[in-house]
Amino acid sequence: MVRVLPDELYEAEGVLLDPERLSHRFRADTLPTASGELEALLPIFVDVEVPADGMERPFVHALGTGPATIEWPGVWPDVPELGLRANLQYEGVQAVFNSDDAEWERPAGDHTVFVHMTKFGDLPRAQWLADRVGARVLGDPVVGW
Repeated sequence: MVRVLPDELYEAEGVLLDPERLSHRFRADTLPTASGELEALLPIFVDVEVPADGMERPFVHALGTGPATIEWPGVWPDVPELGLRANLQYEGVQAVFNSDDAEWERPAGDHTVFVHMTKFGDLPRAQWLADRVGARVLGDPVVGW
């Protein structure tokens, strides 16, 4: 992952806060390379905003079996015939890798795509969107980001 995102800050959740640095964050070039030293820092998170420029494939390849998410925020259109209005918050698409929940806490051997509507879900809009792309809604609404 460091080769794919070399200029980002990585947050090591597996260590106590360093009182001198007051941070759990490490630049990619300061992360240890020995597996034992690196394991002591796990889990390690990276949260990056990048343009959609083909970064997705190298990211997923580098990910291996670790959990991760790629999110594309946006605003769904008004659908007046169904009484649906756009919501400026919480809307978008999220692909979750190696987990089956939006917070990627439950490991899984595949990926799940979540279509975010509002903070509380909007099943009619989800069904309308699925119809637009020849798909269907799977499962019940869940609380996400």
